[in-house]
Amino acid sequence: MRSRILFFVLAVALLLGVPRASLAEGNHTCAVTKAPVPPFTPPRRWGTEGSRDGEYFFFGSPGLWALVHNYWRLHLDGTKLPYFSEHYEWKNEPDPRMVVVARRLDAPAGLVWADWVNGAGPSHRYSEPVDPTKPGFMVTSLQIPTAGCWEITARYTPVRGKVEILSYTVLVVP
Repeated sequence: MRSRILFFVLAVALLLGVPRASLAEGNHTCAVTKAPVPPFTPPRRWGTEGSRDGEYFFFGSPGLWALVHNYWRLHLDGTKLPYFSEHYEWKNEPDPRMVVVARRLDAPAGLVWADWVNGAGPSHRYSEPVDPTKPGFMVTSLQIPTAGCWEITARYTPVRGKVEILSYTVLVVP
C-alpha cells in the first residue's frame, strides 16, 4: 500500500513538473512564485513578450521586474539574475543603485547578498543588430550555498525618494 502511495505522488509530481529531487528531500512545501495570469507584459519600449517559455517568465511591475526561473540547480559559482525597470537608463546609470538578497525560508541560514549589480547595455535578440536607443537591464549573481526554499528580494532606488521592491520565491535543488 505504501509503495502505491509513493508511486502515485511521484507520478503526480512528474505530471505537474515538480522536480523529483524536491520530493526526495521533503521540499514539497516550498511555495515557489508562479507565472502571473495574465502574464506580466513589460512596457512597450522593451519590445518583449510577457513570457519567454514554459520555464522562465517575467514577474513584477513596470517599476521593477525580473526574468524568473523558479526551480534552480545548486551552482556554487552563482546564478545570474536579470532585472529591468522603466526607470533604468543604461547610459546614465552604469552602476545601478540596487541591492539583492536571498533569505532561506525552510531552514535556518544566513542571508546571501549579491556582491554587485551591473548595468548592461540594450537588450536585443542575437539575430538583430544592437540598437543603442533601446533600454538596458541590470544584472547580478547570487551564490546560494544550500538546496532549499529561498526568497529573493531586490530593492532598486532609481531616484532619491523612490524605491522599487520585488520579491519572489525559488526552490534550489542539488
